[in-house]
Parts: sequence; structure tokens; C-alpha cells
Amino acid sequence: MISEILIVLIFLLTYFLIMVRPWKFNETTGALLGALLMLVFLQPHHILEALGFATPFATPQVTTWNVIIILIELMVISTFLDDYGFFEWCAVKAMQMAKGNAWKLFTYTYAVTCLITAFTSNDIAILTLTPIILKFCHRANLDAKPFMYSFFFAANIASMFLLIGNLTNIMIADAFHLGYVDFAAYMFLPTMAALVVNYLIFRYMFRNSITASYQPPEHVNSKELIKSMPMVTVGLVVLVFVLIGCGFASAIAIPLSVITTIGIIAIYLAERKPMLRTKRISWRVVVFVISLFIVVKGLEVSGVNALAGSAILSIVGQNPIVATFFMSLASAFLCNVVNNIPMTAMMVPVSLAIAHTPDMALAMAYSLVIGSNLGANITITGALAGILWIECARAEKWTTGIIEFIKTGLTVTPLVILASAAVLALEIVLF
Repeated sequence: MISEILIVLIFLLTYFLIMVRPWKFNETTGALLGALLMLVFLQPHHILEALGFATPFATPQVTTWNVIIILIELMVISTFLDDYGFFEWCAVKAMQMAKGNAWKLFTYTYAVTCLITAFTSNDIAILTLTPIILKFCHRANLDAKPFMYSFFFAANIASMFLLIGNLTNIMIADAFHLGYVDFAAYMFLPTMAALVVNYLIFRYMFRNSITASYQPPEHVNSKELIKSMPMVTVGLVVLVFVLIGCGFASAIAIPLSVITTIGIIAIYLAERKPMLRTKRISWRVVVFVISLFIVVKGLEVSGVNALAGSAILSIVGQNPIVATFFMSLASAFLCNVVNNIPMTAMMVPVSLAIAHTPDMALAMAYSLVIGSNLGANITITGALAGILWIECARAEKWTTGIIEFIKTGLTVTPLVILASAAVLALEIVLF
């Protein structure tokens, strides 16, 4: 009993260190310290299971090693395209297409964010577009807040669409054995519903904050932003290969990391700068994620997951419609208690234990996708995406109040979640 209490205390300490970051800790240092403390209470086989390896004692429901490899290799693809100017070209092109109309620019920024996020990931879109958006707002003398909020919210919504759009998607799909194509088919309409509702609310919310016009950057030659067209072409071909190849990988039951690895090899061979490309990987994020898997494994060993499962089962029973709405909202708000990555790692085994029918499995899996993605739009600390966003923004000398963000998140996000969950529930009933 004492060890279980200590495990829970270590989990709470880890969360405190990640969210508050005292003594100049960053989120990775906090997570790593929590993982090291948790190792005291874990057996060697627990550690192997946390990393996704089967042991004689258990077969893990999430193959962590596969998730981490995919995360690293998607970073390589995205930073490759970023380094050769593709994302900046997209942003400046949107600014020029708006032709001085600030409301068109708002819409185009939203659309570009959705496209980049849908085919890369929300973290990559946020890291890439945050400085670009702040620069063009400054250049056009526009209030950055509407653009920064809409772009951030759009990135976290659009990441629901594809399996590779968010690390939590990969974890959920891996555990529930969701096919790449099936995932996209189920999540397309819920994602579109969320994007439309979010956009309409923001159009109304920021109606007095966006000026009618701005001076477009006519002097900027968008073609000059592309540093190497052959390299951008390689990056885009690899991206398309990964998007299509992942569908085939799911169909023939091979790890998605096999496909992303082939793509990465192509990039390394084309660029011939292996050290530079490897350095561009955010290894801090990788350590953060691995550490959280170990911390959450401790919670599973302590029995907290079993208690959570019993509580949820008593509420949702075996009703997929109730489960869809409850899990979408509950998991979204839980993201802001324990961050979306540990929340997902903790809730995956709970959800699997509850799902006794095929419809319940669909409801639990895809509503967890909705919650783990949209939960990032309630508070800045609800997901790694929010931490990255505010740090990038501060580097460009822009920030927003935490209370102001929470007010916006609590106003907008529950409605967006309900819209997305309603569409998902309809899909489960009809199909």
C-alpha cells in the first residue's frame, strides 16, 4: 500500500515539475526526473513493457518503440521541408493571395494550418508556423492574437484527421489495431465538423479585432523562399509516399515505422548531410515522451488504471453513444490535469478493458482521439503542443495571458468537442 501511494505521489510530482517548471526546469527535465524516481518501484519487465516490448508477464497494448520511431522520422521529414523553405512559402503565399484583405488572410491562414497539420503533425505545424505568422502580422501591422489563436486551435483540430497527425493518435491506433485508412475514414467528418464550428466561433469572437485591410508584402518574391526546389520535391515525394504507404502497411499488418524509415533513408541519401539532419530532431521531445511512458507504467502497476476503468464503466456501461460523448469530453479535460500524452497512455488500457463490443471499441478509441487532440485547446499546458507554441511565441516577443487563453478555450472547445462527438456517434450508429 505504501509503494502505491509513493507511485501516485511521484506521478503528481512529475506533473508539477512539467507544468510549473520550478528552478528553471524544462518539461523534459521534470519528466525525466519523474521516470528515474519511478524506476525504483518498477521491475525490469515493467520497464520493457513501458518501452513496448512483450515479456513473459505481459504484452503491452502500445508498442512504444514503434511510436517513438515514427515520431522521430516525422520530425526528420518536417524539418527537412522547413529547412528548404516550403512552409514559409506556404504562409507568404497565403498572405499574398489575400491581397490586403485581413479577413481573407485570417481564412487562408486557418486553411494553410489545417493542410500542413493534416499531412505532418500539430507539433511540427506549431513549431514551423508560429514565427512565420508573428512575422507577417508584424510586417502588416496586424493584431497577432486572432491569427495566433485560430492557427493554434486549427492545428490541434486538424491533427485528428490522420493517424500520423498526433503522437496520441499513433498510440491509440496501435493499441486498438486501427487501420490507417479506416482511421482517416472515421475521423474525416468529425474533424471537418470541429474545424467549421471552431472557425465560425472565432469569426464571431474576433469580429472587432481584425482590421479590414493591410498592406500585402508585394516586394517579397515567394519563389525565392524555396532554397532548393529539388530538395523540396524530394521532401514532398517522401511525404506522399509515407501518407500512401502507411495505408498499405496497415493493410498488410507491418509496423508504420517501416514506411517512415524508407522515407527517411531517401531523405538522408538525397541530402547527404546526416549529422545536420539528425541534429534537427528534437531529442528533448523524444526523451520527454519516453519518460512519460515510464511514469504512466507506474500508475498502471499501482492499480490506478483499474479504479479509473471501474468508474468509467459505471457511467457509460456498454452504450457507445454515451461512451462517445462522455469519453470525448472527459479525456479532453483530463489532458489539462495530466497532459495529453500521459492521459492517453493511461486511458488506452482503461478504454480497452471497457470495450466489450465492436461498437464500444470504436466509440472508446475515436472519442479518445477527439479528447486527446482537442484537450490541447482548453489550457496552454494541456499538451506538448501548447508548451511549444508559447515558447516559440515568446522567442518572437509575443505572449498571451494564461487566464485569457483558458477563457477562450472553455468558451470554444466544449462546443467543438460536442460537434465532433455528435458526428462520430452518428457514424457509429449508421456504419
